Amino acid sequence: MAAGGGRYLADEQAAGELHLVVIRATEPHARISIDTSRACAAPGVHAVIVGSDVRPATDPMAMIWTAQTQAEAPTWCLAGDRVRYVGEPIAAVIADDAYLAEDAAELVQVTYDRLPAVVEATTDSEPLLYDDWPDNVFGRTRFEAGDPVAALADAALVVAGRYTSSRVAGLSLETRGVRAAWDITGDSVTVWTSTQALHQVRASLASTLRMPQSRVRVLCPDVGGAFGNKACAYIEETLVAFAARAVRRPVRWIESRSEAFTATVHGRGTAVDLELGLNADGTITGIRATVVLDCGATPYMAGAGSGIVTTAMLTGPYRVSHALSELVAVVTNKTPIGAYRGFGMPEATLAIERALDEGARRLGIDPIEIRRRNLLRPDELPYWTPTMMCLDSGRYGELLDLVVDRFGWAQTQREAAEARAAGRLVGVGTSCYVEATNFGPSAAAAMMGINNPGHDRAVVRMDATGSVTVLTGQVPMGQGLETALAQVAADGAGVALESVSVLFGDTQASPYTGYASGGCRGAGVAGSAVMMAARGLREQMRRFAAHLLEVSDPAAVHDTESGGFADESGSHVTVGQVADAAWRATDLPPDTQPGLESSYTYDPRNFAFTFGAVAVVVEIDRDTGTVSVQRLVFGHDCGIQLNPALVAGQIHGSTAQGIGAALYEQLPYTSDGQPMVQSLWDYLPPLPGNMPPIELVHLETPSPFSLNGAKGTGESGCIAVPAALANAIRDAIGDEHADIVDTIPITADRLLAAIDSPTLPARQLQPSEVLRGNAF
Repeated sequence: MAAGGGRYLADEQAAGELHLVVIRATEPHARISIDTSRACAAPGVHAVIVGSDVRPATDPMAMIWTAQTQAEAPTWCLAGDRVRYVGEPIAAVIADDAYLAEDAAELVQVTYDRLPAVVEATTDSEPLLYDDWPDNVFGRTRFEAGDPVAALADAALVVAGRYTSSRVAGLSLETRGVRAAWDITGDSVTVWTSTQALHQVRASLASTLRMPQSRVRVLCPDVGGAFGNKACAYIEETLVAFAARAVRRPVRWIESRSEAFTATVHGRGTAVDLELGLNADGTITGIRATVVLDCGATPYMAGAGSGIVTTAMLTGPYRVSHALSELVAVVTNKTPIGAYRGFGMPEATLAIERALDEGARRLGIDPIEIRRRNLLRPDELPYWTPTMMCLDSGRYGELLDLVVDRFGWAQTQREAAEARAAGRLVGVGTSCYVEATNFGPSAAAAMMGINNPGHDRAVVRMDATGSVTVLTGQVPMGQGLETALAQVAADGAGVALESVSVLFGDTQASPYTGYASGGCRGAGVAGSAVMMAARGLREQMRRFAAHLLEVSDPAAVHDTESGGFADESGSHVTVGQVADAAWRATDLPPDTQPGLESSYTYDPRNFAFTFGAVAVVVEIDRDTGTVSVQRLVFGHDCGIQLNPALVAGQIHGSTAQGIGAALYEQLPYTSDGQPMVQSLWDYLPPLPGNMPPIELVHLETPSPFSLNGAKGTGESGCIAVPAALANAIRDAIGDEHADIVDTIPITADRLLAAIDSPTLPARQLQPSEVLRGNAF
């Protein structure tokens, strides 16, 4: 892709393809009326579509996640007579080109009768977003084990706090886009979309367009990043397909960057009210928590899923017997919340790691030691948490000690204390985490409210020349998954890596995968399926080789270093000879079909949990409030590493996003529901100058719940780094403003207002000042 060979959705265009522009709500809550007459008469316009055109012929989208108790909130591709967030689609213009469509869109007249906006995520019943609901609570989920009330009452110390993870944007380099074309009969549709959920988009389109899945083909070209934001179907896919049928021409829509900030689902938006009980020695007695998820105006396809994960992951990698964890998912007049890298786990980690760190301070225990005393031991794993998560394997304490040794914990603490004594704001912090990966056990997923199965199918085929093709339902998004799967296939089939190609991105050819390319399932789930399919192919090859060598028992044929086969006499056949014989079919073994192809469907027995520990040093500039990350040591155990270079790349990328969420990135709203970020000028992702060198420490503890022992690694930095940075900043600023770090991002202006700055009065920094302070 870096060499220019990638082909992304916007790079392709069919003959006669028209352009669609979406008119979006500019008010967060209002009754609306629409006049499209001027737009319909504009040059080059083929149609203007509104909700009354689409709704009679389509159905609302179904959700992937459902909570235990949940209200109904249908998500349509165009609003009716009421809008509920800025960015909600209310009309679409289809014209000859993008410029004419944009010009005509400005002629669509929308009249707003404003309604009060719900901005804060509370259980209040006024004003109601949905008239048939008793309040604004979308769904609730509850986990309970032991006696948490007694455990907290008996604790020597109870740490209580609210830990808030603000809304963030996925901000992939490639925005979303959709192209659609119907066949000449109008019975079948082909949709091209930038997604990581190929088969899920097909299912959604078939449902919303009221047609069989067999008549919906979904293709996905190269994807320029996704980070979970593209892990579900979107209403624009239904809208573009409907528009293409209405005008009887191919239609395309490419999301603008400004649209992406309000039209693509946001991540996080979660507050955790946590009480952590501790004995005098720092061991955990119990936990009680309420998770409040701001779902936005409609729960969309992910529903309350991220909140359910937060609620389930609050006990972290620690020994906890008594816990009560409740989710309250609330609707507000904001862009819907969906999947984003980490999906509920960074929110849980921030809460438990901040509370544990604060407990260590109050009890006079070193932050490393309090974690060491509570971490699960290898002999305790697998371990069922109070929230029904089965932690599979790991050497938690050993990895933490490796990080401590690499970091030089005690010496670094002393140096930071000396720096603070000299007037510098230097702090040291740590965090531990577990990451739920290999998402997909169908039965376990169903118990969590996931409506998709979790199995993954792979097909491995060898042609007559000995070249191997892997067919997968996974969608690479720039992380190198296709390389890892090719390696697995090459190892299993006994061929050279350069002879393997991986095909993906077409529902007509790609085997079905139940939960798409999300939940860190590429290595452990898809990798296991490819491994078993490749091994099956190798056994087929062995049978053909034995026949060619005139050996009655294929087990008597052994592998050669070149990938071929040989018998005990030394006679041998090459891979090419075996492949040619299998496809030529002039002399086949008895009861054998021509050709070489093997498939395998893998549904893991359970999730696999990656473990890690992070230690960081930060310094805060007194004059600007900016935070520089001086050092970062990342300990990581994702089971068997199929490709260590790709693992390292995943950690580096997710660490950058973790730093962004901790220090810079947020999507705030005004008190009346207007989004304050609608361009990159107002949104501050981390820049290269904000990134420290990352020192990696690895262990490899295989998972018993994946066939190849691999666990996922795609979300690790997002999960661990914000909590570690919050703890380090807390160490730097001391006790007086300790609670400032319990809400992320911990921005420069907030820090500047809190710290005692002798040279610069507290004031709001402009975006350009923050960038200068953090980047150079």
